[in-house]
Amino acid sequence: MTLSPARRRRIDRLVAGGIALVVLAVAAVVYLTSDVRATDATTVPRGTVPAEPTAVPSTLSEKWSVATDPAVGAVASPYGVVVTGQGTAAIAYDARTGERRWSYDRGDEPLCAIGSGDTDAPGVTARGKVRGVMVVSNKNGYCSQVMLLDPATGERHYYRTSPNQPGGALAFGGPYAGWLGPTLVELWRDDLVRTIQYGDEPAPPKPNATHTGCTFTDMIIDDQQFATVEHCAGSPNAQVVLNWTTPDSAPDKPDDQDVFKHTPRATIDTGSTAARLVGITSDRVAVLVSDPEPAVVRYDTAGREVGRTPVDVPATSIVDADRLGDGDRTRPTPAVRDGSTRFSVVGDTLLAVMQESATVQTTPTSTATRPTTEPPTPGVLASDTATTPVTERVEDLTVGWTRAGVLGLPAVIGDQVLLPVSGGLAPVAAGNGNPGIVPTLIPVDRGGATGRVDVAAVGPTIVEIRGDRVVGLS
Repeated sequence: MTLSPARRRRIDRLVAGGIALVVLAVAAVVYLTSDVRATDATTVPRGTVPAEPTAVPSTLSEKWSVATDPAVGAVASPYGVVVTGQGTAAIAYDARTGERRWSYDRGDEPLCAIGSGDTDAPGVTARGKVRGVMVVSNKNGYCSQVMLLDPATGERHYYRTSPNQPGGALAFGGPYAGWLGPTLVELWRDDLVRTIQYGDEPAPPKPNATHTGCTFTDMIIDDQQFATVEHCAGSPNAQVVLNWTTPDSAPDKPDDQDVFKHTPRATIDTGSTAARLVGITSDRVAVLVSDPEPAVVRYDTAGREVGRTPVDVPATSIVDADRLGDGDRTRPTPAVRDGSTRFSVVGDTLLAVMQESATVQTTPTSTATRPTTEPPTPGVLASDTATTPVTERVEDLTVGWTRAGVLGLPAVIGDQVLLPVSGGLAPVAAGNGNPGIVPTLIPVDRGGATGRVDVAAVGPTIVEIRGDRVVGLS
């Protein structure tokens, strides 16, 4: 039977209407279950960035106080805000007044972490570093939702999803940020594109790509390489493993080396039961070891020891710092970077490690230094194959000073380091820590609060992060 044109048009309209209803229903379901609907974000106009502080205050009193989740902490940003974690929300406050500025709330997803690598405030669109406040939320058992926010406005900048393990932490260094999990590490460049995944990969795309049997307890990142401290089955000693930050771009890389499958630059047996990472450059890594005595050991990119400096850091503090925390949580060594100096806190000791250019002589590996188990080349004497020492310029590391009795991370103001200590803040010279001198104390009334205190300077305000409270002083 042939349908009339009018009837065909009526049936076509009914079919089209049915399709439209199905599309609308699917769209409604997607929206109702989407991250967009579950996200409540409040942004503000861009304000004035405070000037960098240049002088240590002589007196301080509390101006404001807000709560934060102690498991998440808080971020004091040079853009003039302090970002706290409260439930599922990251909330920013004006560092000078304590007034609420912006918020970002994934209402159905608990916060895993907030962090930032910002040391200046050129704007989040400036390339070369991971800029902004990073908020990591938990979804489906992973700390997978990674959002980079503009500290000045709260606007979303970049976003990615990764299989980040719970119990991990953010790390920043060079032009990278990353997540240190108990058995899995990822690094991301400034637009949050992944450059390497290392460890117990959940879905390895190639055979023999995973690195299993080891627990990661520390990580430190530089432009070309990053290091991890690992405790592996069958070994009593802490290992330090050096990897390229971007394996695809590594020189002389194997053809099958990429983001997921890669050969470490070096695997180092520290000979110590515990180790913490306190400095890194493109040529060196500085490792604080507990055995046979506390010392900072410097290794080159081949894993060879090139220097060892005993330090006044209790061995028990190093061992305690190298353990997983409650709930098998792993954390990088707390540190702040100012110019060429990295200030790390281990236990109640502050350790300053400085980067400097140095000229060194090295002897390249040759057949003269082959293992004794390898037979010599017939007719060739070892003396004939020995290579001439090579002079090269490297970015080296040196131990500057240590200072005991600190409560947490310091603030750096000009050429002074403001140490959080019992009863207040103690300024010392950034260059040498004022050895043998008792610094003048700037009293701070902490109202009986005990525990760790991290300090930061944001414009004219000194910010103290005290566990579950963040306090503005001026």
